[in-house]
Amino acid sequence: MRIKGSTILLLGLLFAQVNFAQMADCTLGLGGKDTEVIIKVFHLNEEQKSQLDMWVAEYQLSSRLIQEEVDQLLESHPQKTPEDLEKLAVKYNTLKTKLFNISRAYDQQLIALFDQRQYGVYLELCNEVNRKPISKSANEH
Repeated sequence: MRIKGSTILLLGLLFAQVNFAQMADCTLGLGGKDTEVIIKVFHLNEEQKSQLDMWVAEYQLSSRLIQEEVDQLLESHPQKTPEDLEKLAVKYNTLKTKLFNISRAYDQQLIALFDQRQYGVYLELCNEVNRKPISKSANEH
């Protein structure tokens, strides 16, 4: 892989603002390491667990495909000039945003299945960490 430390630093700086803005949402991180925590904290019923398992598998597939795109981009994109790096950053940001949006959509689907008690727990947790809850309905924002 041709990526250098300075390239990684530049990409990190360019995306710090985007990542900070995205952190405002109170996401569950479906498909991450905390699936069992989600099940325990929200006391998911069997139907919810089944849906969760399906969505985690779908998310992991989507995530893997996007990661392959990122790897290909970093491996093949020119990185010799500041302009090259700026173009790389834009393309990389597009892929990161795509991944974030997919993750958030799966979180939205699970939250829509929450009963009133589960959604109340979710709201309390979001409030504790000063994050904006994802609405229970896809039509609310």
